[in-house]
Amino acid sequence: MFARPTRSRPFVRIRKLIIRLGAACAIVGAVGAQNMRLPPVLDAAALVTDRLGKSAALDVALVDEYGQPFVPAEHRSGARPIVLNLGYFGCPGMCGFVLNTFLERLVESGLKPGRDLDLLTVSVHPSEGTELAADKKRSYVEAFGRPEWSVDWHFLTGPGEATRRLADSVGWGFRHDLESDVIDHPPVVVILSPAGVVTRYLDARDFDATTLRRAVIEAGGGKVGSFLERVVVTCLTFDPNRGRYEVAAMTIMRIGGGATVVAIGTMILLLWRRERRMRAHVLAAPTTA
Repeated sequence: MFARPTRSRPFVRIRKLIIRLGAACAIVGAVGAQNMRLPPVLDAAALVTDRLGKSAALDVALVDEYGQPFVPAEHRSGARPIVLNLGYFGCPGMCGFVLNTFLERLVESGLKPGRDLDLLTVSVHPSEGTELAADKKRSYVEAFGRPEWSVDWHFLTGPGEATRRLADSVGWGFRHDLESDVIDHPPVVVILSPAGVVTRYLDARDFDATTLRRAVIEAGGGKVGSFLERVVVTCLTFDPNRGRYEVAAMTIMRIGGGATVVAIGTMILLLWRRERRMRAHVLAAPTTA
């Protein structure tokens, strides 16, 4: 009758670790599948068209809140990401909600215009001008108590052709009902890289301060955020259905695969060291005549 071999503690722990990793991957996949939701339904002309990776038309000729000509391409820093907030100043509801939500998240995130990003608020209504833009800027700066934001936050207006070209270039669709003078549009802000490339869309109904911060860090291409934050963002994938940065299934598989390789390597090393000790013990044992 043979004695049942006993397993050493390291092997038992490694085996449990591998089992737990597999279970964690399965749970994350199941939770992700359950939380998928359909995108909101809006007017066909007021939806976002995916223009990720495309350049925004920042060469359009607009006018700032001081009545001065303003071409966004000539005012970008080249180092900071750009947050593009499109809408119109006389909007009866949605534009205020989008901008208020964004500003609240901006304050919570700790990001600052002029240091971490540049902020453009552009009216797509062709009849709105400098006076209304100046009033809106003044009211928002006072309401949020951030006078320092004024320098790098611009309220812009312009002819319909220019603002339409800018909106179309970033995929921000809108429809102007001339009878009611209401503009239907998506509740979305657009994140651009310092070079003006579209990197992310954030729905004002979904995103939080962490998502905003990660989107700006991602757009900054290594120029915004701490080293650790940049590393974390590179390990995440943006889920447009949930409006969040999450660990992707492929990333989980890579982490699980790497952990498995380390576990197997550790097991082999422990076996090899155990065999060496046993062999050394046998060679060192005295022989009997």
